[in-house]
Amino acid sequence: MRTLAAAAAMLALAVAAAAQIQRNGEAFSSTPTVERERYDTRVFMAPLMLTDAQLNGRRIVAQRCANCHAGNPRQPGPPLGKPIVDNRGEAFIRDKIATGSVLMPGFQYTLQPVQIDDIIAFLKTYTPPPRSAAAGDE
Repeated sequence: MRTLAAAAAMLALAVAAAAQIQRNGEAFSSTPTVERERYDTRVFMAPLMLTDAQLNGRRIVAQRCANCHAGNPRQPGPPLGKPIVDNRGEAFIRDKIATGSVLMPGFQYTLQPVQIDDIIAFLKTYTPPPRSAAAGDE
């Protein structure tokens, strides 16, 4: 009986040691690294010549869309801007924002139709940088 208890204790120690070695799917615990993006601050500081609707759309894009659509290859959505509106059309973009997709939530219950119109108005004024340039040096 003692050998069974000793074997169970050894097994428990081995499992605890294995759990200690593997944390968060990594072989060893690690410290997160900070990845820096280089931005031309002059672009951000330049006055914007946008209408109130476009400014509101810009605010909504920054709050609701940029996390997935900012152009970084690690982000699941395509970079948003004038090229995608011209390519897909306003009706498609409006429907996609409202209903979403498998990877994107729909916003039909959280955004008013005029807010979706504001998003499209802003997107038609913005040309995103190429995905490789937006990603920086990787």
